[in-house]
Amino acid sequence: MTRPTLASPRPGGRPRDESRDGAIRQATLELLAEHGYDGVTMDRVATRAKAGKATIYRRWPSKVALVMDSITQFTEQTLQIPDSGSLRTEMILFLTAFHELVGSEQGRIMAEMVSEMPRNPELRAAVRERMWSQRKMMSEVIITRGIARGEITPEADPAILMEIGTALILQRLLITGDPVDSAFIEHVVDDVIIAYASRG
Repeated sequence: MTRPTLASPRPGGRPRDESRDGAIRQATLELLAEHGYDGVTMDRVATRAKAGKATIYRRWPSKVALVMDSITQFTEQTLQIPDSGSLRTEMILFLTAFHELVGSEQGRIMAEMVSEMPRNPELRAAVRERMWSQRKMMSEVIITRGIARGEITPEADPAILMEIGTALILQRLLITGDPVDSAFIEHVVDDVIIAYASRG
């Protein structure tokens, strides 16, 4: 069951002004980038977005709900991959988009969220429920299409296929510092993901 504090905002009795939602989410992301999670308050968001606190609380019942909704709305737009008819093409597009996202300002925001998780159980639960489950769901769509097209054998573990590419990118970005370019992403897709997906 979805936690009430993490649910996406729902319209009330009168028409919802979606432009205000966008302004509030954008203000939240800007404040996260400037001040980190602890520096985001409903007062600051209201001031930045030129919105009343009551308006914000009608849409998002807590700071955690607002922060997670703002981040996942952005990543949902960034990581959507259309059906190209090819597992290889879709994996390259997905991993390229993932790399660009993680290396962007929003990626630094997500890294700050992860660093805050050990100190904040509510945030930890929200990150796992919203951010990681969203990434898993988006990559699952690609894997499901690959299975339907016969590009993935029954012996291949879908969980490994979903995790290995992003794990290798994060390894380079966060630990080794080695470059992540198009050649590396294609190497990972061709020689690791596709090789594993199509093994007999």
